[in-house]
Amino acid sequence: MVTPTALVLALTQLSATANPWADHVVSFTPGTGGSTGFSNPTTCLGPPERFTGEASAVATVVSPFSPTWGIDELVSIGLGGSIVLSFDEPVRDDPDNPWGIDLLLFGNSGLIDGAYPSGICTGLFGADGGIVEVSPDGDTWWLVDVQADAPWATLGWRDAGPYDAIPGNVPTDVVLPVNPSIAPEWVIGLDYASIVDLYAGSAGGTGIDLALIGLDAITHVRISVPNDAFLAAEIEALVDVGRWGDATGDHIVSVDDVLAVVGAFGATNNVLADRDHDGIVDVSDLLIVLETWP
Repeated sequence: MVTPTALVLALTQLSATANPWADHVVSFTPGTGGSTGFSNPTTCLGPPERFTGEASAVATVVSPFSPTWGIDELVSIGLGGSIVLSFDEPVRDDPDNPWGIDLLLFGNSGLIDGAYPSGICTGLFGADGGIVEVSPDGDTWWLVDVQADAPWATLGWRDAGPYDAIPGNVPTDVVLPVNPSIAPEWVIGLDYASIVDLYAGSAGGTGIDLALIGLDAITHVRISVPNDAFLAAEIEALVDVGRWGDATGDHIVSVDDVLAVVGAFGATNNVLADRDHDGIVDVSDLLIVLETWP
């Protein structure tokens, strides 16, 4: 018989462990020609990095001009290699997600600074590809028409410079995609402030809409690199996208989200409660929660 105390404890533990990141490495084949030292597949578990290179003398914020590069932060998949990751909580096709996107993949693509260290973009680099497949059970696979290691490059902070040696105060939202109507090439010619504005609060990543492949939910993602590929692919994280009005991170819009926004009213660094990502929690964020409440 399950006692009320045991039930409360179990629910508390479930809440504590539930998260939007990939949870398990099912298999990993490194392949050939991958980046030396980047061979730990568990680096794909957990959220994308906001600060990189802590083990070195050149640690910086993660920005499109300063992508994640630590061996404890990325895994490299060489030619003929693959990695299979799984989620404890299914990634579901949800039309209430921003722009209908359900899953984000973070690699280590970046932007070329043509006026270093000013942060003027003159090109893109590091989009090394990788085949993406998804599965509802780990047995049957569907090919997705995206590349794994691709733009948008990861942006860790909204209020930090492109090469800052200390973290910012206003984090980006890692469960918010960049608007897919914006092409990554649009950043070319822009200064850093304009690039951050284009992200509109997002941390970047490559978006996947499960509706486009006809799946209601998936639990597994496989990333592979063909034997005849030119480059290895680097992967940092996989993230389940959140709903527009989800101010608590539980993928549900309810009274809890209303309370979260009200409780954070006036805050300037609460990325979850700041649903319109304008840098402050105010009445517009409350309206988004109310408008997307079922």
